[in-house]
Amino acid sequence: MSPQLLDLSVELLIQILSHLSLRSIGACALTSRRLHSIISNSQYLRYLVRTEKAGVNDPFLTVLSLPERMAVLEKWERTWHVPDLRQPASQCVVPSNISVSIIRYEIHGGYLVARRRYPVDDRPVGYSYIYLHDAVKRGSVTWHDVDLLQPMSVVSYCFNVEEYNLAVMLVFNPEEDPEPHGSLLVLDFYEGTAHPLAANSTIPLQFEGSVICTHDTYDVHMQVAGDRVVVMVTQVTALPDFVFLVGWKSGDVSLVLTAPDLTYASSFALLNTTLIALVNLQTGTLEVHRILDGATCSLERVGQLCLPFPQDAILSHPASFRLMQAQPSMFSSHSPSLPFRPSPDACLVGLTAVLVAKDADLTFNWLAMRRDYLCSVADTTSDSDGSPTPWETWSARTACCVEIEHSLAAPIAAGARWLVYSHPLVARDAPRQALQDIFASQLPHCEIVSIGESRYQSLTADYEWVVGINEEDDELSRKTHRIDIHHVL
Repeated sequence: MSPQLLDLSVELLIQILSHLSLRSIGACALTSRRLHSIISNSQYLRYLVRTEKAGVNDPFLTVLSLPERMAVLEKWERTWHVPDLRQPASQCVVPSNISVSIIRYEIHGGYLVARRRYPVDDRPVGYSYIYLHDAVKRGSVTWHDVDLLQPMSVVSYCFNVEEYNLAVMLVFNPEEDPEPHGSLLVLDFYEGTAHPLAANSTIPLQFEGSVICTHDTYDVHMQVAGDRVVVMVTQVTALPDFVFLVGWKSGDVSLVLTAPDLTYASSFALLNTTLIALVNLQTGTLEVHRILDGATCSLERVGQLCLPFPQDAILSHPASFRLMQAQPSMFSSHSPSLPFRPSPDACLVGLTAVLVAKDADLTFNWLAMRRDYLCSVADTTSDSDGSPTPWETWSARTACCVEIEHSLAAPIAAGARWLVYSHPLVARDAPRQALQDIFASQLPHCEIVSIGESRYQSLTADYEWVVGINEEDDELSRKTHRIDIHHVL
């Protein structure tokens, strides 16, 4: 007679239960007294349940004990519940040889990256970075600079420090005659040299023998998807827009989407390494596309979801919608302070929308959508008939819409959370209900955090860091940025 489940040892049962979801573990606890006792008394299972509730995964790469891991998780959750940004863990000032007028900031793998798109005062373009853990631990900051050779200019950047130590830039030479052509520069993030895994450090962005002319570009959005870089090029009025898949290791370039002007908004969300989401301005829908491998890569639309806006309110402008996912990379680096990392299934996709009201005034909205649901669309939705899924059908417990004062007031991504500061959000369909209640009912596994009145002109964040930036004058009356580094732990 074959053994029954409850005849197995406690150790084997714990291993089996550890592969189940939070809901399944809870259901198992109700089936028998023995399973209830095992689940209740197992520190390991209790920790796994707690991490899933917190929206994080622990790969168990550190030597911390289970009680130590639980203590770190509880402290991290308490800190995020009521963030205190009054006293930074460290402060620094951008070096005087970097013009702050051209800087944009991002956090990747524990590094604060300052992107420099244009050459100013004979300083070439490139990027500078600091390691945030060193800044907090040592109380001092060392800036590392990666400078490109003159006279290069940068159209767009993307990074994958966590998995590949990768920096990718779309660059052009403004002195080229007659038209500057765009190429991807594939670099080692730390050194700024050719990446050792790349067959070619410079990859022309071309199709059918023609190279993209950067003078015609209106906007470029890029992200790393495994061995590829997804490049969306929005061109000026009357010219078509393109989506390229570029093998940054192989150097292969595939044009996977060509669309007439004003068909799509000028950004996309990378749901995972094989799925991307696009906003179709003509149909007022969110489209999910799958990347197909083959002799040449291609895109297949696998789902359409209606957005909660009337078609006559949607602006025919590529910047009227801006997509952003809460977790920029599918791979979060190991933190020296935290044994866990954000779970992709707990992350949201944010969509900022600029609309036209009946009185011709502009209105601004922000949509939060569960990334795991958008990924499931590819497996559960048939797109053969071409009809999109109505908002009322798909949005229950997977998405919500709120109004914002203006597009710059949209929440800021921070791991699986979104930070709200300075400007209040109003629930679109239930204006009297608190935003937290909307999230609790519509997005029960996600969280939005208010950090009170803004003390900063701009913020960037991830699941471990919040960095505030203010512009000020130095002792020589030159503009600089003072940076406050907050460690959420």
